[in-house]
Amino acid sequence: MLTHLKLENFKIWRTTGPVRLAPITLLLGTNSSGKSSLIQSLLLIRQTVKSDDPGLDLNLGNPDAGDSVTLGQFKDVLCRHGAATESTASHQVGIEFRWRETGNSPESALFSARYRKGQSGSAELEFLRLGKDGQGFSVQRRKPGIYRLTLGNQAKPLGQSPDFRPERSFAFSAATLNRLAEQAEAIRPIGPALLQELGRIIYLGPVRRLAQRDYVWAGRMPQHIGDDGAKAIDALIASGVAYQSAQKRKQAAPEEAQLFEQTIYWLKEMKLADGLSVRALGGSARHQLLIGQGGQAVNIRDVGVGVSQVIPVVVAALFAKRGHIVIIEEPESHLHPLAQSILAELFSQVSRKRGVQFIIETHSEHLFRRMQTLIAKQQITPDDAAMYFVEREDKAARMRPLELDDLGRVKNWPEGFFGDALGETREQTALAIKRAKELRARDGNVSG
Repeated sequence: MLTHLKLENFKIWRTTGPVRLAPITLLLGTNSSGKSSLIQSLLLIRQTVKSDDPGLDLNLGNPDAGDSVTLGQFKDVLCRHGAATESTASHQVGIEFRWRETGNSPESALFSARYRKGQSGSAELEFLRLGKDGQGFSVQRRKPGIYRLTLGNQAKPLGQSPDFRPERSFAFSAATLNRLAEQAEAIRPIGPALLQELGRIIYLGPVRRLAQRDYVWAGRMPQHIGDDGAKAIDALIASGVAYQSAQKRKQAAPEEAQLFEQTIYWLKEMKLADGLSVRALGGSARHQLLIGQGGQAVNIRDVGVGVSQVIPVVVAALFAKRGHIVIIEEPESHLHPLAQSILAELFSQVSRKRGVQFIIETHSEHLFRRMQTLIAKQQITPDDAAMYFVEREDKAARMRPLELDDLGRVKNWPEGFFGDALGETREQTALAIKRAKELRARDGNVSG
């Protein structure tokens, strides 16, 4: 689970300060305020450590390679109005986060990196600290291509060398580890641990794949659902085939059918569908996903866009296993208010029962309000939820942690948070009174 995030001179952020990440973290606020940049920083490191190019210090993205984020060149990532901090120079970008292994272990590991402009617009690693406190290692750039290596539990550096430049900002080559001999044992597992943690991220972007009339299914459960949810329907078809096969044989539904069953449950709760079914097209690999509405089975292509947009959201939450981190942007897209509220219940229930972390970027007042209600009902605690309001302050972004009490009430409510609902009500009431007076005056002047 990710527990802490800090950005410095990253895009619109001069500094976020230390941001607590909880089992459920909501990022709210105005458009173009910097919410998505928080998510992009995590995806940027994920695609870097998973890159095939060991020479990349920071993989800024290639749309043709299917990268999650494409950020251009280093100058596009560096905050145009950046400022120096205690650890990061004004011409450097800092990305830092902590994570804790699943379970109740209080120990956390740290990834803290600073980058500077490299050749041809690339990013070059300036500093890296990786591992648990008192363990792990740190490297410091001394001159181009040369790095000084220090082990976490030693005050004196091991030396400096081109070999001490970490590949993809997180791990050393096999040759370097062999050269370090016994000293390598303390740092050998650290890179794979980071890779494993970032590999637990399930990301679903704000623009999701539109529904198709039929789908070519490979005959097995997909390993991922894709950043645009393209494989979410494949996962549902795989689960639905298992579910319908068990029903046909009058057998108990197998484990792989649970995704289908639970998706039906949540769609019913949202008042979006009465059920789901899968139909094979002849003997081919093509299958249709049908939505039950009003006693009829309708092709997903022929129902409202809200259904096709929310299915990947529901599947992403239910597809996640214990220890996974689900990051979703705008899960409320095209949904009516009740369905938006039910999303809060979906996230809280999956997080509580299955140990899944959610980081949600949203504009939905209804999702937020239901989260407040869940806190008031003690279904989640204020410690289980971290909520932030992100806004522009001059040319930089500002993050305001929302302080919630045990009843889910916000102690430091930002001005204009979800508009001025009370002001709208007052104006409507005043206009209604004025209109009533005008009508009475008009009717009183009408001769009998």
